[in-house]
Amino acid sequence: MSFPTVTDRDHDAFWRDGYVVKRGFFDEEEIGLLTRAIAEDEAIHRHVVAVNDSKGASTELALWNHPGDDLFGAFARCIRMVEGTEKLLGGEVYHYHSKLTMKRPRVGGAWDWHQDYGYWYN
Repeated sequence: MSFPTVTDRDHDAFWRDGYVVKRGFFDEEEIGLLTRAIAEDEAIHRHVVAVNDSKGASTELALWNHPGDDLFGAFARCIRMVEGTEKLLGGEVYHYHSKLTMKRPRVGGAWDWHQDYGYWYN
């Protein structure tokens, strides 16, 4: 099966706009595996915390720093992801962290605007 690749045009759009959307970068079956893992994988559930918004509603967040030997680790290290990211950034890339933000339909809270990039270095 053929998948979209990151192009020079994507690179330029990334540096101009700050993001790139690649529809079909992962197929429906692959996304289904990730969705199922979110629902069923105990390793993910161990990382989940509730984050309250300013109105008292909550959203779930799972965060970890090392890509494991699990499904999410495989996605983070797959050639499509690594080569695409290297093309966007212009060099070798490293896994920084994995984050799942799980806002449940019609019941989840909002992500209030915040700035947290600065303290990630510590």
